[in-house]
Amino acid sequence: MATFDILLVLLLGVIVFGAIASIANYLIGGYRLLSWMKRQRDSFRIRGGTTTSENEQRAIHETLMACDQLQKTDLKKWKFKLETVSLIDKISSIYHPNSPVSIEQARLGDILEVLQEANQKILHIIHLPRINYVTRFRLIQVLESFITSSAEKNKVKKNTSEIKNLLLRPLFRKLQIMVVRSLLVQWLLLVGEASLKVYGDNSIDEEDVEAEEILAGWDCLHDEVEAPLSENVQQIAESMKKEILFSTASISWKKAGENYFSLVDQIARHYHSESTFPIYEVRVFDLLKSVSDFLEGIGRLTQKPVLSKILKIRITQLTQAKTMALPLGEYRIFDWMSRYQVGRIAKWSHTLYRTLQKKQPGILFRDVVFSVVKEGGKRWLVLYLHGKIAAEANKLYSR
Repeated sequence: MATFDILLVLLLGVIVFGAIASIANYLIGGYRLLSWMKRQRDSFRIRGGTTTSENEQRAIHETLMACDQLQKTDLKKWKFKLETVSLIDKISSIYHPNSPVSIEQARLGDILEVLQEANQKILHIIHLPRINYVTRFRLIQVLESFITSSAEKNKVKKNTSEIKNLLLRPLFRKLQIMVVRSLLVQWLLLVGEASLKVYGDNSIDEEDVEAEEILAGWDCLHDEVEAPLSENVQQIAESMKKEILFSTASISWKKAGENYFSLVDQIARHYHSESTFPIYEVRVFDLLKSVSDFLEGIGRLTQKPVLSKILKIRITQLTQAKTMALPLGEYRIFDWMSRYQVGRIAKWSHTLYRTLQKKQPGILFRDVVFSVVKEGGKRWLVLYLHGKIAAEANKLYSR
């Protein structure tokens, strides 16, 4: 046999061996992931059959129904945010049927607690054997049917080898879709289990939190040290941060959510400007790791003493509190803050309160303080999450 023929056989052998090894890693990693998730789902189903609580049975049934529906739905038509909020709303309505907005009957501290429990399960997924092999693809590879540009399709194809494209691509694509669907089902299970704990808590509410006491300790609430960002990303983050800090209108959670999405989208576009859908240019494994790091950061909120009292109250106590028309654009408060670069929300709260106390002495003291604490606390939390999201998005899309 000629030397060239021998080399050709060896080369083909290496290619075949590499292909088999790649398939084996995918199959083993996929088996580990799907087996663990099946055990989680079966355990949740058994819990529904053994519990004596009718409300818990109904909540578990709603969760499993949502999971079954996802299994039958085309992923392109499944709405992540809509389905998540819908499941939370259904479970909260089971435990608080007489509440006009049942979803707001959650205690802030309970939410943080279940987020930490969810993080432990995400960490378990991350550390499953060979999970990195089965989750190292980018979301855009699964969702490439959304791509309308032929140039973008060619780019996706060039990111994988010709062998994989021609021989293994259909198999890998099916496995990738299966992994994404399974992770979304696990997400619904986490949401359902978390909602059970948050809304199924029947403990009696503690006495009202005194807003004056919170405001007195506000100076202890220091801003977080922000993660270093590249110059361009820092400009993006700072620009959107100022929209929150210096807004003359009260910040709604809807507005904050839009701000977060825009922040992630702009950072993704900075690193993947050539992509039609830059926000999908993320590896699944990296996304899981990023979510875990984000939840760990949120968990550190429980370590802040000044927040301990706020965490004991329900969201509805904040949203249904008497809302004052705070004259945020009056007295040129924000001109002063902008000029002197007052970036701390603690300073924001004190400045606003002292100005209102001086300019409107006839206003009920409690109403003024609670309104300031409500808006100041909300902005601090929104900015806290803004910093965490900016840092994680920067790590995620710069890889």
